[in-house]
Amino acid sequence: MKAGSSTMQLRTRRPLRLLSMAIASSFGSSLALNPLAALAQDSGESVQFFELNLPEQPLGTALTALSRETGVQVAADRELLAGRRAAALRGRYSAAQALERLLAGSGLSARSQGAGWLVESSGAVALAPVTVAGVRAEGFKAENQQTATKMQLSLRETPQSVSVITRESLDARQVQTLGQALELSAGVAQFSGNGPFASQPSFGFNQTTIRGIAIDDLYDFREDGFVNGSYFSLPDLAIYDRIEVVKGPNSVLYGRGSVGGLINRVRKKPLADARADIEVTAGSFDTYRADLDVTGPLGTDKARGRLVAVYADTGSFVDGPEAQRTVVAPSMELDLTSTTKLLVHGLYQSEDIIANTGFPLPLNDRGTGYKAPNIPRSQYNGVITAKPYTWETLAATAVLEQKLGDRWLATLRLNQTRIDTPLKVDAYAYGFREEGDDPTTPDVVERRGDTAVLGNDFEIDREIWSGELQLSGAFDAFGREVKATFGVDHNSNNYSRRGSYTAYASGNLYDGVFEQPNPELNPGAFFGGDPRATGFYAQGQVRPIERLSVLLGLRYDEVALRSFSGDVDNLQKDTVRDVTGRVGLTYDLSEQVSVYTLYAQSFEPVLFSTDINGNLLKPETGVVYEFGAKTEWFGGRLGVNAALYRIEREDIPISAAVPPGQQPFSVSSGLQRSDGFEIEANGRPLPGWDLSLALNRVESEFKDPRDPFFGRIPGGSARWQASLYTAYELQTGPLKGFGGGLTGFAIDDRGLSTFVVNDTPGYAGTIPGYERLDLHAFYKGFRDVQIDLTLRNVTNARYIEGADRNNGLAQFGSPTAVLLNLRYRFDGKRR
Repeated sequence: MKAGSSTMQLRTRRPLRLLSMAIASSFGSSLALNPLAALAQDSGESVQFFELNLPEQPLGTALTALSRETGVQVAADRELLAGRRAAALRGRYSAAQALERLLAGSGLSARSQGAGWLVESSGAVALAPVTVAGVRAEGFKAENQQTATKMQLSLRETPQSVSVITRESLDARQVQTLGQALELSAGVAQFSGNGPFASQPSFGFNQTTIRGIAIDDLYDFREDGFVNGSYFSLPDLAIYDRIEVVKGPNSVLYGRGSVGGLINRVRKKPLADARADIEVTAGSFDTYRADLDVTGPLGTDKARGRLVAVYADTGSFVDGPEAQRTVVAPSMELDLTSTTKLLVHGLYQSEDIIANTGFPLPLNDRGTGYKAPNIPRSQYNGVITAKPYTWETLAATAVLEQKLGDRWLATLRLNQTRIDTPLKVDAYAYGFREEGDDPTTPDVVERRGDTAVLGNDFEIDREIWSGELQLSGAFDAFGREVKATFGVDHNSNNYSRRGSYTAYASGNLYDGVFEQPNPELNPGAFFGGDPRATGFYAQGQVRPIERLSVLLGLRYDEVALRSFSGDVDNLQKDTVRDVTGRVGLTYDLSEQVSVYTLYAQSFEPVLFSTDINGNLLKPETGVVYEFGAKTEWFGGRLGVNAALYRIEREDIPISAAVPPGQQPFSVSSGLQRSDGFEIEANGRPLPGWDLSLALNRVESEFKDPRDPFFGRIPGGSARWQASLYTAYELQTGPLKGFGGGLTGFAIDDRGLSTFVVNDTPGYAGTIPGYERLDLHAFYKGFRDVQIDLTLRNVTNARYIEGADRNNGLAQFGSPTAVLLNLRYRFDGKRR
């Protein structure tokens, strides 16, 4: 709130509380915060400068964000901050300068107090010395997001459900895969592919649902906002600082995409302070890994660099599969002028793979869905591939920012990614025989569990180009500040797949005996495409009154669809145009509670699915209606958010049931509706106690009686899902630094996939849900070394981790496994 405003300050009835934020550096105790004093301190050699990009937001939230970004300790009476707002802060500042800017016009000032700063009313009588317990600057509770709005907004101000999985969350749980990372995001689940300790799946499927909707495995997986799919090769999680999951449509900013939402992985960026992290990891099933993360200035305060490097050699609980991964990810940030900044990222990743091909699924006892076959989890169902194949990813990103005055920023963003993912598997099981001897073939002995055995040799290549020009800033209208973002973006996705299959052989899952197919290759499908999309968007946010924020967005898209099947010169072409919009409202009930509502649209063109006449199907469309609340507890250290939503999705491509020998085709579905509720809690409510909770309940099914999937649960969708991480670190005594915790995950029966069409009455097309419990122990008492130990699946639960079809490629979850990590940090600071 601006100085002199007559708006009544929001008050709480709680007693005096201090807002405490983590500290990594301290300031002299005699310095009073004023422009001259701040500049005097900033002239010292030890002063650090930080590149800050903080949105306009409540002052308490801004101070928390400043603490997280700089490591500065700040204390303030929460009632003193209530009702006050901080202006946006963008640029390079020392901590003292940044704090001065945030407090400008608030009627508050700050003075040095012990290890940090104390915020008080200007001219107030000095309080008694304040002692603030040290709290780590990073945590499970994020304050801001950028993915949902392409502008830095606090989560409280964002009128949409957004999960932020922080780096500390990934490290504390010793996350190995993207699916494991997403377990603490309510209503988000990976439903195909492998989990930890399983090596790479043969086809690299990593399909994911958000709120019962299977999201697009290319366009709904982003890296720093750029298209970067989950299909086949996934970049190692070591290169990311956080993962932001936006629930609901984001077509208004990103163009084509699912109504379910999108997942954006945010790269680590160079830091101004020198630091090096070295990690070594060892675990069950021949799991070994080494990580290096080095960052700091490059000989001058105008250049910063970062290098993340990984080598991993992993086996599998399944006999035979293994993978060796090498990652090199450099980054550099340059201050070209006082108003111009360039950020460059690179990535090289190589993986040598002998794949885990999984297994087919038999019908369950009721014939309503599928279950895991009664075979050892360690059994390789086929003949292990003799020679590994190699996946390679090369990517480069450049982001050029130019300040235009004090309130506007122009940004040019460019990205190219090339992915080479061959698939060469000698022999794997595909198909499951439910019955015994067939009377029509008396000369052949047939048994339950018989399966075909085949091999393949595919070449799959993808090259993605993306570019975006964005103008963002603020202007005044009718006495109010309006934040605005305008942009134009373009991307192309050149994709091809050429494949060959070996002749069929046979085997039996229950015997564990499989024949080697004839090595002669039979030609398979050759298809691909080069869709190109261009979009123009505009977005604005304004507060017509102090407590109400309005977010409006509009976008026009034009997508040129170009695909081929069998003949690269015989392109199927179509052009799809659409306009999508979004309206969101946020109302602050108090300093701790905000409510919001959202209406947003999506559209998703279809590339490869054709009707019976060979024509591309019309685009999939969707809308979301959402109402939610975002709250803060324990002095802002714990965030609890809840949302009610309805998603309506139409024209989904569904494989049609066709007689043998007839050309396959697809149909567009009618309405799929998802009605649900979710709740998330993240933070450190008390010193030493970390908590992350995610609950989701959704009813999702096809509503049109004409659909092949009428009444069915959509692929990957589960009616409920729950996850919990909690851990406590001892704060005092001889065992200070020791801690332990647990991760619990549970999910209901899941829909299988749209690969499977079955007209049997009562058929639901599901696979069983499961529960899993992991235990964690750690020690942080050493000066520079941290030790983490995870015991995964302590009850040795037997469950299906992922499956996208019944004929094959399903995967077991890992048996009980151990993972030990040692991390050494060097940053030159005394502890």
